[in-house]
Amino acid sequence: MAIGLGYNTPVPLLSAVRALASFDPPRALPSCDLEELLAVLDAHGLAPLASYHLETRLLGAGVPDWFRERLLAVYQGVVNDNVFKLVTLKQALAGVGVPVVVLGAASFVDWLYPHLAFRPIGEPRLLVRGEDGATFAAAVAPEWKPSGTGAGGHTASFSNGQFELRLQEGLVPGRGDDHGAFTRSERFPALGPTVARPSAEDALLVAAADVAVQGLYAPLLEYVDLRELVRVADPARAAEVRARAESAGLARGLAGALAVTARYFPEVAPAAEPFLPPLGRAEGVAVRAVVEQASDPARLRVLRGAVEAARQVVAPA
Repeated sequence: MAIGLGYNTPVPLLSAVRALASFDPPRALPSCDLEELLAVLDAHGLAPLASYHLETRLLGAGVPDWFRERLLAVYQGVVNDNVFKLVTLKQALAGVGVPVVVLGAASFVDWLYPHLAFRPIGEPRLLVRGEDGATFAAAVAPEWKPSGTGAGGHTASFSNGQFELRLQEGLVPGRGDDHGAFTRSERFPALGPTVARPSAEDALLVAAADVAVQGLYAPLLEYVDLRELVRVADPARAAEVRARAESAGLARGLAGALAVTARYFPEVAPAAEPFLPPLGRAEGVAVRAVVEQASDPARLRVLRGAVEAARQVVAPA
């Protein structure tokens, strides 16, 4: 059953968010309530990207100084934080001696995003084979100390007292199966001789899993990740992606993630279509209901019960 991609009803706030989330923004900022827009940009992690556009593109003309200044402070903080984390990460991974795949934002900023400050890195995440965990821990010690282990022993974290490295064995956090991600990974020598980043198609699945475990109520920035991954993923490999999603228990999560992405960014709906897993009628109805609720960028607060109910539908089974 089709979930239904694309959502292009004119909504002032959404039009402004789309303009500022684009890598090629329009010449003018669509009219909307700027206080509301500021709250959404901040809550959804889009403040740095928006600030760059307002300071360097024509759509910043006429925007009040107070609006630009509040975004600029976030932008400057993200620049400094990202540089610090990437330098520290490179130092940590330089001599680990085992295969490591950098996941999420730490790989995206040097790949999907045109500028280092467009996307906050957050806590770097790494895919490491379970049998290599002890070697990795010994290689990064004593600067990095174990700080936690997830249920089932398939995830772990290490801290240097300033931020954490989060490790996972599986393509889906908390699982042990990487579904061949290591064999399809692409070298990332800027961070170390044994470091790689996932293929575009595996990164798409990881990003879908990330929003699915949040019941699709994820920051819009994570849907910008998905927007760009859909653009670079190879449609000739779509059947393989759908099969891996099914094997990983991620079919509903991938369908929901792509549907929300296409609602926020209708221009990528055609590119997303081949990657949509087929769902049964009942599954499709349930996922569509979650998509409807999760597709509102102005929804800044969500009841915990609503998120948990959505997770029951779309989180990896």
